Amino acid sequence: MYKKIIRTFTQGIFIFLFFYFFKKTTFPFSEKLPLNIFFRIDLLFAIFTTISTLHFSYLFLPSIGIFFMLILLGNFFCFWLCPLGGIIDYTNMILFRKKIKINIKIPNWFKLIRVFIFYLIIVGAFLAIFSLVPFVFWIFDPYVILMSALRVKKIFFFLILILFLNFLIPRFWCYNICPLGYLNYLVGVKLRNKIKKLMKK
Repeated sequence: MYKKIIRTFTQGIFIFLFFYFFKKTTFPFSEKLPLNIFFRIDLLFAIFTTISTLHFSYLFLPSIGIFFMLILLGNFFCFWLCPLGGIIDYTNMILFRKKIKINIKIPNWFKLIRVFIFYLIIVGAFLAIFSLVPFVFWIFDPYVILMSALRVKKIFFFLILILFLNFLIPRFWCYNICPLGYLNYLVGVKLRNKIKKLMKK
């Protein structure tokens, strides 16, 4: 019970920080605030940028911290820190989703969508080394979605669609489509379990 309350409170803080920093990105910029911190802790964005530029920037050091925290704590990021995940949970809570009995099952193969998107992003990072073609699959990054939704009406309706689908199927976006969520799963669950097994030997 207490864990759920703390998690909900933490999600609220990160949702507030995301929109507060977004508002502060308007001119004149504040040099004292880490306005791009959410992209700096985005492990997927760090990997893409490092591969596509063949250079690791010190700005992505926070993402390395997230990497080791995922190994130590499991996939806490999607359920505690991600502002889109927090908005999804808050929306379901406000609409009393748990009191409405909705049982919609989706096939297991549907989860392959986020795997496909994730590897498209990785392949796109290698292709970006040789080409400056715009990479459209960043629209599936949760931070890009939230920032774009505040500027572009079509993306705003895309966000509403995400929230609606997650109301019908809990965490539909996170478990089936989000490429960052899949990367966090690979590190926080798959890699973490392998390290645990190695340590037991």
